[in-house]
Amino acid sequence: MILDLEPKMQLTTLEILIFIAYLIAVITIGFISGRKGKRSTSNFFLAGRGLPWFVIGFSLIASSISTEQFLGEVGFGYKYGMAVCNWEWLCWPAQGLLLFFFLPIYLKSKIYTIPEYLGKRFGQLSGTTFAIVCIVMYLVINLPLVLYSGGFLMNAIFGIPKYWAVVILVVAAGSYTIFGGLSAVAWVDLFNGVLLIGGGLFVFILGVLAVPGGISEIVGPATSDRAHLMLSADHPDLPWTGMITVALVTGGFYYATNQFITQRCLGARSEWHGKMGIVLAAFLAIPLALSVTWPGMIAYALNPNLENVDHAYPFLISQLVPIGMRGIVFAALIGAIMSTIDSLVNSTSSLLTMDLYKKFIAKTASDKSLVKFAQIIGFFILVFGAAWTPMVELFPSIFSYVQECWTLMMAPCMAVFILAIFWKKATNTAAVATLFLAIPMLILVFIRQVCGLLAEVNVFNLGGIVFIISLVFMIVVSLYTRPVEAERLSATIWKPQMLKLPEAELKRRYPWWKRIGFWFAVVVGCFVVIYIKFW
Repeated sequence: MILDLEPKMQLTTLEILIFIAYLIAVITIGFISGRKGKRSTSNFFLAGRGLPWFVIGFSLIASSISTEQFLGEVGFGYKYGMAVCNWEWLCWPAQGLLLFFFLPIYLKSKIYTIPEYLGKRFGQLSGTTFAIVCIVMYLVINLPLVLYSGGFLMNAIFGIPKYWAVVILVVAAGSYTIFGGLSAVAWVDLFNGVLLIGGGLFVFILGVLAVPGGISEIVGPATSDRAHLMLSADHPDLPWTGMITVALVTGGFYYATNQFITQRCLGARSEWHGKMGIVLAAFLAIPLALSVTWPGMIAYALNPNLENVDHAYPFLISQLVPIGMRGIVFAALIGAIMSTIDSLVNSTSSLLTMDLYKKFIAKTASDKSLVKFAQIIGFFILVFGAAWTPMVELFPSIFSYVQECWTLMMAPCMAVFILAIFWKKATNTAAVATLFLAIPMLILVFIRQVCGLLAEVNVFNLGGIVFIISLVFMIVVSLYTRPVEAERLSATIWKPQMLKLPEAELKRRYPWWKRIGFWFAVVVGCFVVIYIKFW
């Protein structure tokens, strides 16, 4: 069992009321913003393509942060120090891929789901194969992880039995998600995103003030690995070579080709709003690391002898957050969980509805019946996720579970997308064959844990090797199989002119302070300074 912590905090009546008020606020926001969701598939799955940039930016952050970070990443930060910040501060290359290369193609294609793009680029079989891979990933990896760790957290805070806590999360997040679709999800995420970053920074500030010596003591001496973002290539757990895989392969898939994340970009009001939302998310990664990685470093500075690293954040809250304020911090934590659950349910129901049900079962179904199916299947998605949660206990820590699964399973998928948008000769047969490699890679994750096969190889380095093998495999198969029809390529291959906004948007003559390239350059400059300082 990877998590086992008896409740140590007794909340006051005021703190419990604050938490209840938060739940009421979230569900109310979800139902109000999702009222139009049932009108059509566009409204339910893409919020009527009307999301503004600030909602997209905060929703990207809120959806990507959950107990995986507040427990798992904090625990990793406790164990390894500064290098774990790479999971937040090294996201900008992947976000740049989405910003400049993938999103223009997606929006031009007017797709509902990312597998739909592969269907347009290669053929229906490629799109369907990727849809199945994503559905398996969300149901087996992401949703059970979030529900399990969320149940643990509520057990640690309130003393609620872990699996009853899972039921509470399912009911709370599922209610507005099933009712209102992406619009409900995105606006709730805006609320939760502000709350989780604010709550995380509040704990960070308390921690810096509590540690004698402040930030310099938290970071540690320059001679220590804990004080550096990049570690030697022979580091057993976090080599710099593995961090390249995290930044470009795992991160590239996560931000650029992952339905769970990119769906709110597909619902953007315009390409400018979609791109500026990505830029905002890239900027928010700076305070995000202070909220979800540095608390682990702070906990280590206060007590380097915790028996279980996943207990670092609950320990920090119990030691630092004053009575009366814990209700707000706990609301931020539960908000992070609910934002991830609602995004996973909405994305998985989108894939099942648009890529499987509509294409193979109900080809002439009306918008109303498709939305109804999505709502029903959303309920069963939550039930399955809750039932699978005990499998998470096979792994030594929350963070290692999700990182191993993502790193190996997504490497072949990222190879397919890279060649899909940049190489005209990539074929349908090659894409399908490469996508199928994701399934044995997921199986390999569990074999590594149970049988020890390849367990001596760093998982992030192994992910990079799998990515390169997948690229070579797809290129070779493409050279010996039938090419894709020329008419499929015109709208599905990246072209340099896609760096610019569409002509209709350029006519608005955005001033320099609204230009995407300018602000992304500012964000990248900030990260360059950070890496020079802590390299």
